[in-house]
Amino acid sequence: ELIMSSQLRVDKILPVDGAPTGGGGGIIQVVQATSDTQTSTTSTSYVDTPLSVSITPKFSTSKILIRYNINVSINSDSNIAFFQIVRGSTAVGNGSQGSNRVKCHSALRGQHSDTNPHGVTSGEFLDAPSTTSATTYKIQFRIDGNTIFFNKATGDSDQAFHPSPLSTLTLMEVSA
Repeated sequence: ELIMSSQLRVDKILPVDGAPTGGGGGIIQVVQATSDTQTSTTSTSYVDTPLSVSITPKFSTSKILIRYNINVSINSDSNIAFFQIVRGSTAVGNGSQGSNRVKCHSALRGQHSDTNPHGVTSGEFLDAPSTTSATTYKIQFRIDGNTIFFNKATGDSDQAFHPSPLSTLTLMEVSA
């Protein structure tokens, strides 16, 4: 009995008639960072969350689809938390309206004046880093006053009524 093992490795597979108009869209690779770390900030300037992950694109023409899902709480409904995506040291995907508004990718207002509020913010952005070098993406956050808690309720203790959430940052290299 002859047993053979083989592998087929390719950079790209295209239909015999070529790529459709606009082409691309295939997922080349996926990387993810997860964090259940509990942290907080009172900073009115952007600071890093525990979510950071590196990807090395296989092609300089590839795009990177960034998705995040973050569990936070703010113990005052009069405060807003702001989140941004950073590639290396450059913010990507932020809005640009106004001259006084906080530039961000997503924002979340505090949930009622409650002892255990909890909220989720998420975002998605298709970036074009134009490189085949290792590229790090991270999520940063800030608040306009008070405190924002990452992965915990504001009055958090190890009780059955408090969550133990997981926040995620996923990068997908997408063919152009």
